[in-house]
Parts: sequence; C-alpha cells; structure tokens
Amino acid sequence: MENKNSLITKLTSLLSKLPNIGPRQARRLSYFLARYNPKILDEIAKLFWDISKQIGVCESCNFIFEREMKNQKLCSICSDPKRKNKFICVVEKDTDLISIEKTGKYKGIYYVLNGLMNSFESDIDDIINLKPLIQKIKTSIAKKDPIEEIILALNFTSEGYLTASEIKKQLSPYGVKITQLGIGLPIGSEVEFADTETLIESFKNRR
Repeated sequence: MENKNSLITKLTSLLSKLPNIGPRQARRLSYFLARYNPKILDEIAKLFWDISKQIGVCESCNFIFEREMKNQKLCSICSDPKRKNKFICVVEKDTDLISIEKTGKYKGIYYVLNGLMNSFESDIDDIINLKPLIQKIKTSIAKKDPIEEIILALNFTSEGYLTASEIKKQLSPYGVKITQLGIGLPIGSEVEFADTETLIESFKNRR
C-alpha cells in the first residue's frame, strides 16, 4: 500500500497538478513511469532540468522561449526589428501563438494571456495579467507613437467572449482600435486547432 511519503504518492501529487490530469490518471502515469526504461527516465529528468534553466518568459509578450543567452529577456519575435510592433495579437496560450505564426501572414507582435475568464464573477486580474499590455499602450501614447491595433485572437467559446469583453472594457480609456478574428473560425472552436487557411481567413475578416 502507498503511504503519503512514498515516491509514487509524491509523483502522483505532482502529476495531478498538470492541466487535464486527474488524480486517477496521475496515479496510473506514476506506476507506468515507475516501470519505464531507466535510461529514458534519466533522459527525461535531464531534459526537465535543462528546461528549468534555459527556458524563459518574454518580458514583453509573456511567451515561453528558449534562451540563446543567459540574460536574454525578449523572445525572437519581440526582438525582431522587422516585426510591426504597432499591431498586437492577444492570444490565450503559447500554442495559439505558434498556430498563428505557422500561417506566415501575421507580421505584428503578440501578447499571451495564459488563461481565460470562466464566469462573470471572475476577477480578471486573478486569472490573466493585462498590466504589461496596458503599460505598453500607455508608453506608446506617451511617445506619440501609439499602438494602431489590438487583435483579439481568442477562442470562439463563452470563456473567449467573456475575456474579450473584459479586455475591451479595460482598454477603452486609451482609444486604441480593438478587433477580433472574424468569419472563418466556427462557434466553439479553439485557435490552437484551427487549420492555416481558416486562421488566414479569420485575420482577413477581423472586425
């Protein structure tokens, strides 16, 4: 039998904190890993260590990226002088950004929310951090070089609509143009799983 201090119990507890992994599934994974090839487990452990040391979060857009230099603070997109930094595409998660980048059509920069609101009672500040985005807009206004457009590329779900509504409310004092992806993405769909052509059409038809 397991005890609360056993390695299996500790691993189960950690795995259950991952997205979409419940306690039962976490326990099954723990026992599966315990039987797995030790050499592969060593490789996985080393990779986790490397990730903890080499992966960073972009200070400008909140995107996860692999550092090329020890003190690198910006991802390759935000540090690219060829990107149109007057256009900011707001996405829920890193994988949404990757899906949009694969289209090769969007040349602006991004902001990753890392979450969506799920109810009207939610406090947006407890779920997503809009302060860096608001500060970016304020700074652009102060420099008399304002952001031209904020593009909300959020999922076509109730959570996406709710979050978009709250973002519009918080950004309204700054007079920045705000658009959303248009016809192309069906109701209930997620940006991450949309095909390239659909995303391209959605950008063309944003409103």
